[in-house]
Amino acid sequence: MTREINTETPVLTQRDARHIVRMIGESGLPPSKGISHYNVGNSSLLRTLEDYYFQDFLKDGGGSFKLVVGDYGAGKSHFLLCVRDLAWRSGFVVSRTDLSPKECPYDNQLAVYQSVARNIIWHTEDVTIEDDTGLDVFLENHFNQTCLKLGVAVPFEGGEIDPRLQGWLDSILQARVESRSFQYAVHAFLNALARGDKAQRALLGSYLIGEPITARQTQAFNVNEKMDKSNAFRMLRSLCQMIHELGHSGTVLLFDEGERMVSIGSSKQEKIACDNLREVIDRCADGKLPGTLFVYAVPPRFVTDIAPKYPALSQRVGKRADVFSRKNPFSTIISLEDLDLPGVELLRQIGARLLAIYEIAYEPHFTASLQSKNIAMLSEQCAALLSDHARREFVKAWVNFLNEQRADGERPYGEESVISEIRKVHEEIEGSSSASSGPARSKEY
Repeated sequence: MTREINTETPVLTQRDARHIVRMIGESGLPPSKGISHYNVGNSSLLRTLEDYYFQDFLKDGGGSFKLVVGDYGAGKSHFLLCVRDLAWRSGFVVSRTDLSPKECPYDNQLAVYQSVARNIIWHTEDVTIEDDTGLDVFLENHFNQTCLKLGVAVPFEGGEIDPRLQGWLDSILQARVESRSFQYAVHAFLNALARGDKAQRALLGSYLIGEPITARQTQAFNVNEKMDKSNAFRMLRSLCQMIHELGHSGTVLLFDEGERMVSIGSSKQEKIACDNLREVIDRCADGKLPGTLFVYAVPPRFVTDIAPKYPALSQRVGKRADVFSRKNPFSTIISLEDLDLPGVELLRQIGARLLAIYEIAYEPHFTASLQSKNIAMLSEQCAALLSDHARREFVKAWVNFLNEQRADGERPYGEESVISEIRKVHEEIEGSSSASSGPARSKEY
């Protein structure tokens, strides 16, 4: 029997609707919040992740690795945000990292750790409160939440920490964490919060997010390892282990724009990056990353061109034809070519949802039948000129049309004007040198 995912989407406010429209209209990229209001086509993938992983394997301490494969503009960032929201609903902690050769090269394990630690999100269900990021901020919020649960109003009084809180702090040192230095750093950080020691909090907080703190600076807290490239991945494992030990369901690490990771320059860098990726997969399998889901977004050429050069990695990733589904839930590859809806219908439904969001945002009086025809025309031409999953061009062009009609009145859009708009938007997104030459990306891209 088909079961809908329990999204519990809150009522969309005008302010949030305007945020969604503005973000899409400016860049075509999905907004950080509100993705559920226009998400369609991937329910079976999300439902399978929920049933087999978030509600089962991961909560039991397992670890898993998934590779999200899709062309540029096929919705990889969108899908990762959907996974993020699903993880939050299941009690998981999320860190979302953008891979790039300069800011987060995957051949540099320390840079990856730093990016993950700085992007750990403390999420709240209150839509009026912005989420906080950073491992230090996350731990501080967790500390405050723990005080509330324990009924501790004043953590430090009369020169002593409240006994209930002290018992909890002592339990941190009994947690199963690979790096003792990492474990002692978390304990000392939380202890500093309890005592109100701002200097100690700042020092240990900097260490935990991977800033260049020497062992000499932290040895008073039994933190004897400087965090560097040689131990960064062990520290990352320790981070995931600690989050699990703190009582959270687990950790979801999302790595976006994986094509940047495989376009890092030299073959040596590529090999190191792929070796690191292979190690991630192995550590997920051997229990060293309890309750952890690694998710990477990559273009198809990673599976077809990059991974085959490294047999050990290729064997672990699997073949592109062996894709994740309800019938094959243990496959590594999640293909965005295998969605619940065919390409044109997918775009049509996205268009209809964005129309509803736009009407909440700006309250125009659009005619449903006319706009349905405009959506159909834009969907069909996007699929014909670009690809069946040219979401980014589609949503940006559609918001442009809605803005135009809001200003000048409703009108039907013919084939010529739609093609012209798609070419203009494509040039803005792709950086094409000439709009007149047409989209550089064909359906075979």
